[in-house]
Amino acid sequence: METSRRRFLLTSGVAAAGLAIGGRGQVRHSSSPAVPRFRLPLAVPPVLQPVRVEGINDYYEIDQRETRVEVLPGKRTAIWGYQGIMPGPTIRVRRGRKAVIHHFNKLSVPTVVHLHGGSTPADSDGFPTDLVMPGQSKIYVYPNEHAAATLWYHDHAMDQTGHNLFMGLAGLYIVEDEDEQNLPLPRGAYDVPLILQDRRFTPDGSLQYLPDPVSGAMTDTLLVNGVPWPRFEVSARRYRFRILNACNAKSFRLGLSSGEFFVQIATDGGLLSAPRKVKEIPLAMAERVEVLVDFSSHPVGTQLFLKDSTERSEGLLRFDIVRKERDDSAVPARLADVQEIPAERAARLRTLVFTRGSSEGPDARWAINGRQFDADRPIVAPRFDDIEVWRILNHTFGEPHTILHPVHLHLVNFQILERNGGPPLAHETGWKDTVALMTGEEIRLIARFGGYHGRYLLHCHNLEHEDRGMMARFDVV
Repeated sequence: METSRRRFLLTSGVAAAGLAIGGRGQVRHSSSPAVPRFRLPLAVPPVLQPVRVEGINDYYEIDQRETRVEVLPGKRTAIWGYQGIMPGPTIRVRRGRKAVIHHFNKLSVPTVVHLHGGSTPADSDGFPTDLVMPGQSKIYVYPNEHAAATLWYHDHAMDQTGHNLFMGLAGLYIVEDEDEQNLPLPRGAYDVPLILQDRRFTPDGSLQYLPDPVSGAMTDTLLVNGVPWPRFEVSARRYRFRILNACNAKSFRLGLSSGEFFVQIATDGGLLSAPRKVKEIPLAMAERVEVLVDFSSHPVGTQLFLKDSTERSEGLLRFDIVRKERDDSAVPARLADVQEIPAERAARLRTLVFTRGSSEGPDARWAINGRQFDADRPIVAPRFDDIEVWRILNHTFGEPHTILHPVHLHLVNFQILERNGGPPLAHETGWKDTVALMTGEEIRLIARFGGYHGRYLLHCHNLEHEDRGMMARFDVV
C-alpha cells in the first residue's frame, strides 16, 4: 500500500508541490513575534454573493490564491486563501436552494474542497485524491437539504490537508431555513461567527508550519477570525456566537471570565431541541457550537473574556461593553424538532479502533482498525438508508501524554448514544458530525446512511494524524 501511495503522490504532482513549498521540516524553530493582546478589533469575514441566480440554483465563483495580508501588526504574511483572505468568505445559503460553486486553483499546489458537515454527492464531497491541479478548476454542487446549521468548507488534499489549512484554506458555510428564521434569535450584527485558529510565525511574519507527527502543528499565536487575540465591542444585549474550532491540532475548553453560563442552542449539525445552560464547552478540532451570551446585566465599560481553561492566559477574545441598546431577541423554550434515531432499528454494529500505525518515533503513522488510508479499498460499506451503530475507540496508548482523536464522518450527521458506557456529555447532544475521544475513551454513535451512494471518508481531524494515515474510505452501496 505504501508503494502505491508514493506512486500516487509522484504521478499527481503532490510530491513536487511539497518540495516547491520548501523546507517545512527544516525551518528553524523560533517564537512568533510578540503581539499586544486585545488591541486589534475583531474582524468578521465578508459574506460571498452569488455571481448569478437561476431558479433554485445559486452560482458562486471562488479563487484559491496566494496573497500577502497583515495578520501581525506591521508585517505582511503570505497566505493561501479562498478569495485571497484568511479565513475565507462566509457562504450563506437557504435550505432547498442548490449552491453551485466554481473553484479556481490559482495556487502552486493541488487542492480539494470539502464541505464539512454537508450531505453532498460523492463527486462533490472532496475525496482527497480528486485533486484540482494548479491552473485547473472544479465545480462543486451542494444540494443544501440540511436543516439550519453552521458548517464550514476547507481543503482536503491528499497528505497536504494540514499544510493547506495552516496556510489559510478554510471558511464558514451557514445553512438557513424558515423554521430557524422564525425563532426570535439574535440576527444581523448580533449573529457573529468566531473562527478559532492557531499559527506560528517567523520573525518577518511568514507562516511557519512545524508539523509534529504525534502532537500536530506546533503553534503559539491564537487567531479569532484571522486576528490575533482581538477585542470586540458589544452592546449590553444578547448575542449569538457561532464558534468553530478550525485549528489543526488544538482543542479548547471555552468559558466566560465572569463565570456565567453559556446558553447553548446548537451543535455541529444544527439546533438542539431546547436550549441548555452550559458552564464550559470542550471544543475539539472541527467541532462547532452555537451559544447565546447576554451582556445586558453588565454596565457599560465592563470587559469580559472568552477564556480557554486548558491554558493559563487572560483569554482568547475580549468583549468590551460600550453601549446600551434595545434588544428584541429572546431565548425560545423550544428550538427544533430533533427526532432520536431508534437504536433497535440498527441493521448492524461496527467497531472502529483509532490507534498508532506500524512505525514508531519521529515517523509516527496512524491507523484505523490497524490499517492506514487506502483510497482504493473501503473499510466498511453501509447499505443505502440503513441505520448503523458504530463503536469508536481511541486505543492510542504508550505515548508520553494522552492523545485526542476528533473523529469526523463525511455525508451523515449522527447522534451519540453513549460515552464510556454513560450518556453523552452535556454539550454533545443533538446532531453531530465530529466527536472527540481522548486516550482510552469509547463512544457509540448511530447514523442513517442515506442521502447519496458512493465513496466517503471517516478520519481523525487532528490534521497531522489524518495526513499520516488515520483516515478510511467507506462506501454507501
